[in-house]
Amino acid sequence: MKRLLAVSLLIFFAAELRADEEQAWEKLNDESAKLTADLPEDEAAGRKILGKRLQTQLANFQKFLADFPQSPNRWEARMAILQIENSSASLEDREPEISGQKNELQSIADDSAAPANIRADAGLVLLQISSMDFTRQRSEESARALHAAIDKFISTHPDDARAPILRLTQAQALEVYDPEQAAKLYREFTAGDDPDLVAAARSSLEAMELRTKPLELSFTATDGRKIDMTELRGKVVLIDFWATWCPPCVAEAPQLVETYKKYHERGLEIIGISLDQNREALEKFTKENGMTWPQFFDGKGWNNEFAQRFNIQSVPTMWLFGRDGKLKDASARGERLNSLIENALDAE
Repeated sequence: MKRLLAVSLLIFFAAELRADEEQAWEKLNDESAKLTADLPEDEAAGRKILGKRLQTQLANFQKFLADFPQSPNRWEARMAILQIENSSASLEDREPEISGQKNELQSIADDSAAPANIRADAGLVLLQISSMDFTRQRSEESARALHAAIDKFISTHPDDARAPILRLTQAQALEVYDPEQAAKLYREFTAGDDPDLVAAARSSLEAMELRTKPLELSFTATDGRKIDMTELRGKVVLIDFWATWCPPCVAEAPQLVETYKKYHERGLEIIGISLDQNREALEKFTKENGMTWPQFFDGKGWNNEFAQRFNIQSVPTMWLFGRDGKLKDASARGERLNSLIENALDAE
């Protein structure tokens, strides 16, 4: 009788604990839904209030994990904490602590007890981090790390619908240290039945060919200048696919102007390929921002002649060509740009 009573009490207390947990989890979800509600129009005041809410929410998620360490929602809570930390860092204009986040994400992705969708989410965030590292550095180390991260994700989530596009990303990483294997993967994609992947693979193969033969490209710029890549042999040429409606393009314009001023005398030329549809807006922007290099414009937006020819999928996209007219880098942006130009200018 006593044993039966003890078992009954355990069941009772377990049910009570579960009810408390469910109530706490529901409260956390309510807080998340109201995170940005009723913020003042004044940006500074809004950021201050949002920052306080994020810190409160962070403390509440941490308390939830401490109170209910075996909750079936514990992995989702850990993912939420990472997201809050990133939001706080963005709000404070600082970089998040990536190293610790990588370890936490890897722990979640490797935990066989975690729900499959949460493990997949953690794996994808790890891939995003590796992809950002690769985009910034374009080094063999970052390329191999991205390739390995994709391999691991696909091996643990073989039926994930994102696997094909991830394989295509692997080919882009392979270009850095194994171009023959990259070309092989691209050719396999061109035989597929997904038109977007086929087009992207063909574009990548064409870009790889540009590394071995000079680019043929000519047009009349908006200011009447005749531009022909064959006449620019001996120069380092940066081709910038961009648009005035693209926020990152606009944000990078001042840096591009400074880069042009710094290296033009040494042999740098820039060619703009504008995906704008409004010529007046383009000419006004380039004049006001001191973008004196030639611009190609046909008013077709994403159907721009050269954007279609090279299957440009996003802007800004910047291609750097050496003095021999061959492609040196198909992602020449950000903190890498000036060093890439320096190397190209110094090359024989």
